[in-house]
Amino acid sequence: MLKRNDIKKVLVIGSGPIVIGQSAEFDYSGSQACASLRAEGVQVVVVNSNPATIQTDREIADIVYIEPLRADFLEKIIEREKPQGLIATMGGQTGLNLAVELHQKGILKKYNVELLGTGIESIELAEDRGKFKDLMKKYFPDRSKD
Repeated sequence: MLKRNDIKKVLVIGSGPIVIGQSAEFDYSGSQACASLRAEGVQVVVVNSNPATIQTDREIADIVYIEPLRADFLEKIIEREKPQGLIATMGGQTGLNLAVELHQKGILKKYNVELLGTGIESIELAEDRGKFKDLMKKYFPDRSKD
């Protein structure tokens, strides 16, 4: 993959509250994404409502917001920080849902923020059981038993 020199700042959505022993992979993958971005010279902004995560450690991200994971709070952070990119896939279901909501409300377009990684269309396709079922039937017609 080619390095994107136009992306100087990225907002990473955390997974929010997690139970000890569950969903630790989101915290780990998110912190690794932050470390990788910073190693490439990209400024990293993390928003997570859970202060007890690796992602919210000051050594992981350049800027940390411990705020509710809601579209209205994310819009305020986006308006203030002006990131060029958004990574939502490190926040599990919470991050995915927020990315879709930010897209549907026009917030990403309004602030010219590019969703990096998995796109909206793919997220929506995977989230809608009917659409996902149709997709599976298309690619695996021999396995459908409806």
